[in-house]
Amino acid sequence: MTRLWLTLLTLATALPWALAPCATAEPVAVVADVYSGDDESKVTDQARGEELVARATELARMRQPTAALQLATQALTVDPDNEVARRVLGYEQKDDQPNGQWLTPYQAKQVGRGYVWHAKYGWIKQDDVDRYEADERRHGRRLLTAEEDAARHATIDDGWQVRTDHFLVTTNHSLEAGAMIAAELEKLFQVWRQLFAGYYLGDAEVQARFDGTRSARQRSRPYNVIYHRSKQEYVAALRHKQPQIDKTLGIYFDDLREAHFFAGETIDRATLYHEGVHQLFKESVRSRREVGMQHGFWLVEGIACYFESLTPPADEEAEWTIGGPNGGRLPAARHRLIVDKFYVPLAELAALGKLDLQRRPDLAALYSQSAGLAAYLMEGEKGAMREPLVGHLRALYEGDATPDDLFERLERTPGELDAGYRRWLATGLEPAASLPQQP
Repeated sequence: MTRLWLTLLTLATALPWALAPCATAEPVAVVADVYSGDDESKVTDQARGEELVARATELARMRQPTAALQLATQALTVDPDNEVARRVLGYEQKDDQPNGQWLTPYQAKQVGRGYVWHAKYGWIKQDDVDRYEADERRHGRRLLTAEEDAARHATIDDGWQVRTDHFLVTTNHSLEAGAMIAAELEKLFQVWRQLFAGYYLGDAEVQARFDGTRSARQRSRPYNVIYHRSKQEYVAALRHKQPQIDKTLGIYFDDLREAHFFAGETIDRATLYHEGVHQLFKESVRSRREVGMQHGFWLVEGIACYFESLTPPADEEAEWTIGGPNGGRLPAARHRLIVDKFYVPLAELAALGKLDLQRRPDLAALYSQSAGLAAYLMEGEKGAMREPLVGHLRALYEGDATPDDLFERLERTPGELDAGYRRWLATGLEPAASLPQQP
């Protein structure tokens, strides 16, 4: 059977309320850099930044890497020039960089080669910026019109390629689309990096970063992302790999190490984040070939569904948020439990492998429940369960987790977690009576 992560169209589109923003969602910081944009007008609070870094350093020494990286990231939102936080997150500042800009080693290398990151066109030569903005394109030593350049990249095999620190986006839609998707994925990576630091770094490495004895890792092999011009071309290119590809909005093939998406009228962030997170988890550690085949597959999908609630700021004053009682599929999860009286006990759910889960007739309802449970483990009890959850996810992906590993790490029985989840959901908004009974 083809190894893939599959987001069913019915699961993604039958929940029209799924992306409603929530005022109580958790704020998450995104550092100002070349991909996210520099906010030069923001007031700097150095004292607050130092306070956050001091607390982050303490948490790193207490073997809480996820919490430590969250605070380090937050510190840079109030003091973008905090040297410790910048070092921990992999940025450096050199005298030859313009305006004292903080750059990663990859970005510094690009700047040193005469390139500049352009929000519309990606990394292009500084000398070519005016030409690109005048609809000219560079092809070797020649200059082409934008139309001539588009003709050269009409098929996905000859698509534009936009490289960033962590991603390589190939697309036959447009150069602009490639740059947009690449930058969006870099922001996703920033959020994932801080929420799951203990997954791909570990306690000792994070502590060493704060102590200044170890530099941040630099990824040499980017995550491959293919962005097709249309749904029709997406289906035609992938049908041989997945016969039900027409039922998907995006897909990650772990055997190819590729995530595929297609362009629509607007960017489908929920699908982009869902499949992108699958890719980050799978390719950031030495994961087993088939994750969750024997047990625990609910969490593989549930945590990806949790990232569907990641919401960009609505304006310059707002923040990125994730989760919350109205985020992503949480309203659906609450509806299933409170209105439909649907709930599969966690002990039973955790024992299901990938094929066991996918063959069930109540799959859609289980996706909602899995999303809810994942959010509860991330947010419940004031975040106290987050670090153990991160450790369990790594063990699950690496093939070292037993069916009871999560419960042992949390020091909770499945029944206690079932009860805690019910209480946590009950604190949210009541489900609307008009929501559909079935997806």
